Amino acid sequence: MNVYKNGKVFGNRDFVLHYKENGKSTNRLGVVVSKKVSKKAVDRNKIRRQIKGYLSTLDGELKQGYDFIVSAKPNSLDREYKDKIKSLKHLFLKKRLLK
Repeated sequence: MNVYKNGKVFGNRDFVLHYKENGKSTNRLGVVVSKKVSKKAVDRNKIRRQIKGYLSTLDGELKQGYDFIVSAKPNSLDREYKDKIKSLKHLFLKKRLLK
């Protein structure tokens, strides 16, 4: 929870990114999709899988030594997959977290 208290935050209409340097040589990732997004666990898990899947493809491109928490907003439920990916990429590009 140190990321929430002491980290930086940036968001767009679909997601919120909390991030903080962790002083290690690896990244750690957390994904939050609350019941505010959808009451159905199927929908929440689908969004969670999509986020994790995209971030696993970025593994070599992300700067190392950070803790990331990606939170989904309710708007992300109705968006198409390609739009969600574009929105996620926007978060990391805007904060220069990609190599």
